[in-house]
Amino acid sequence: MLCPLCKGNMEKSVANLPYRLSERNLVVLVNVPALVCEQCGDEYIEIDVVRNVEKVLERVRGDGISMGFVEYALAA
Repeated sequence: MLCPLCKGNMEKSVANLPYRLSERNLVVLVNVPALVCEQCGDEYIEIDVVRNVEKVLERVRGDGISMGFVEYALAA
C-alpha cells in the first residue's frame, strides 16, 4: 500500500493512540497495529482494528478510568 500523503511505502508496525474521552479523561492505547509510512511517518489504522479500538474505549468509559495507558493486545 502507498501512503495517501506522500506515496511512500506503508509497512506493518504499531502506533500509540491518545484519546480524550472527556475533559477529565485521557487514555492512550499503546501498540495498536497500524500501517506506518516509511517516508513521512503517517499512520493508517485498518477498519477492523478501529472497531476493536472503539470497543476497548467503551469498556474504559464503563470502568471509570480517568487517565491511563491501555495495552491494545491485552484489551482487544
